[in-house]
Amino acid sequence: MRVQIPHEDPLVVNLTVTECLVRIVLIDPGSSANIMPRVTFDRLEIKPEELKCTGNPLLGFDGKRVESIGTVELLVRAAERELIESFVVVKIHPSYNLLMGRGWIHKKPSPGMNGEELPVQTEEPLVEVQIDHLRPNRTTKVESGLAEEEKRQLIDFLSQNADVFAWSHLNMPGIDPSVSCHSFNVDLSVKPIRQK
Repeated sequence: MRVQIPHEDPLVVNLTVTECLVRIVLIDPGSSANIMPRVTFDRLEIKPEELKCTGNPLLGFDGKRVESIGTVELLVRAAERELIESFVVVKIHPSYNLLMGRGWIHKKPSPGMNGEELPVQTEEPLVEVQIDHLRPNRTTKVESGLAEEEKRQLIDFLSQNADVFAWSHLNMPGIDPSVSCHSFNVDLSVKPIRQK
């Protein structure tokens, strides 16, 4: 059966977390956090001392505050991709074993995973420079390892061309909506309902 696009069906998958298969994992693009119920934490047999304390409460689906037990970083495998993900552990009894928030799907694998070599730090760090003296918030970054004369010439060049930078979306008039357009995936035939 093919998935109809757009669709409103929840995305539920299986993931490998710390070498254990976890079934019924809800992918929630509306959540900014990865949530792990305490039951799943206990079943994965993670040592309680791996939990890091956090004082930040979460807002539940019903709008009520949910106190977290702590956070834990775990290895997550999805197909051939391996990532280190941070989970907020909470005392809830949901119908899923994990909730994966937005962002992890497109995240790059952690260095050294999937047979990749760890990158060697060869580049010089960047330093922030001001390129418009009339507007101090207009800055960019240049390599700190440049010779002073090269750095001065680069900053002068960037200052002379500061007007071509897009400092905000207002500096980009005429963007074709076919290139970038925000829309809500809603069914217009359904009467809207106000939630908490």
